[in-house]
Amino acid sequence: MQAILYVGHGSRVQAGNEELLAFVEKAKSAQPQVTIQECCFLELAEPTIEQGVQSCIEQGATDIAVLPVLLLTAGHAKVDIPEAIDVIKSKFPHITFTYGKPIGVEQTVVHIIQDRLAAAGLKVGADRPRYEDRQPVSILLVGRGSSDPDNTSDLMKIARLVWEYTPVSEVEVCFLAAARPTVEEGLQRLQRFDYQTTYVVPYLLFTGVLMKSLQEMLDDWSETTDRTFILCDYLGFDDQLIKVLASRAEEVLNDDVQVNCDTCQFRLAYANNGG
Repeated sequence: MQAILYVGHGSRVQAGNEELLAFVEKAKSAQPQVTIQECCFLELAEPTIEQGVQSCIEQGATDIAVLPVLLLTAGHAKVDIPEAIDVIKSKFPHITFTYGKPIGVEQTVVHIIQDRLAAAGLKVGADRPRYEDRQPVSILLVGRGSSDPDNTSDLMKIARLVWEYTPVSEVEVCFLAAARPTVEEGLQRLQRFDYQTTYVVPYLLFTGVLMKSLQEMLDDWSETTDRTFILCDYLGFDDQLIKVLASRAEEVLNDDVQVNCDTCQFRLAYANNGG
């Protein structure tokens, strides 16, 4: 019997975990033919991945499609979750596991970013803007950050798509950890332009205490420069992502998951070691 196991990152802030659980409940309805659907967390919260698998098996699952509910591909999706599944496989050799991919680069994500910008006061048109119609405004996308170039380059791609479809003059990217530029460096980069207003969009599913610290940083920048910095809401588990998650589920259920390995640091390291 087929099951789907949705795997979120997990947070020390319970509100973030509850957001994921509520989102997955909505996503389950997109696969009504799969009667066994469970949600679990990679770390910091329960149920754990092993507990999620156990729950699926207790309900009669013989095939489990593991679906990472993550925005971008990085070490968690490539290593941590697969390693956890490998350990579990040894305990349940009669169970077949398949593995999906994160949300990744999707036009839907661009629409969500535009919704966050519009809610913060930016005029966002319905059509792709002409260059001469662009406003003297900049956007700073704040990613969580990773040492994996797949992760950082995907956010760069998303930033370009945001620029292509949003009537602003500049879109920059920065990261909270493990990659450069940092948030401080991202803000500094924007100082080379004359744009008086910058919209800052946290490219995150949940933030914990991040929003408060970001707002404090932007308040300091607004006070010490002649610019205005507007913090938008983070992406969150927006209902628009349900369709994307449903697509990812269809891929893994149909054994049609395509991933990019060409720039993966883990593949390159394996190849360099003679694998």
